[in-house]
Amino acid sequence: MDIDLLFTGEGEAGLIANGNFVKKAIGVVLDNKSGILTLEYADSDYMEFNIPVESDFFAALDANAHIHVGAIKNGNIAQAYQVPLMFLDDPYRGEMLRPGREAANPLQAFNNFVKRCAMGQPVHRDDLGDEKTMGCVLGASSPTNLQFAPHLARRHALEAGHKIIPTLNVPHIHGPGLGTSSPGGRSMYQQPTKKDDDE
Repeated sequence: MDIDLLFTGEGEAGLIANGNFVKKAIGVVLDNKSGILTLEYADSDYMEFNIPVESDFFAALDANAHIHVGAIKNGNIAQAYQVPLMFLDDPYRGEMLRPGREAANPLQAFNNFVKRCAMGQPVHRDDLGDEKTMGCVLGASSPTNLQFAPHLARRHALEAGHKIIPTLNVPHIHGPGLGTSSPGGRSMYQQPTKKDDDE
């Protein structure tokens, strides 16, 4: 798996991989001396990256209480959440390393972040000797054109406020069972419509 540390122009930070992380992390730790980032897991396991963060990015990282973690596969956002970011020599930041503190709308937050990415660097490569992998993990994908993979698209739509309310529109019932769509081939799941005040 190849992983990049990316930033928006405002300094918001995130880790983006070219494949899904097998386990969900509960935090990210930066060793200020070595510049190495480590993903921490709830079962006390961890994943240490193999490319140091450039010291020029330390100040931007220090301004982030949380960091985005996500994956881009086949030009789609396949994984997205946020975790606390701590520095190894800062005991007070360490208190933030607890699960369940991600943004209220994590997919929407990640989507806003990834579409504004402007700079960054590689922080992990499976094959450090392969110079062809040193480019951005997004490859030819433009951040502004990234879409959620199908398994996340519905959840993102719900987060963004596009509530899908199931409605039953069956004017004539024939037989003991109901079909999966209403007459005329329309879906039973329709977008809510706004009623006029005088109705």
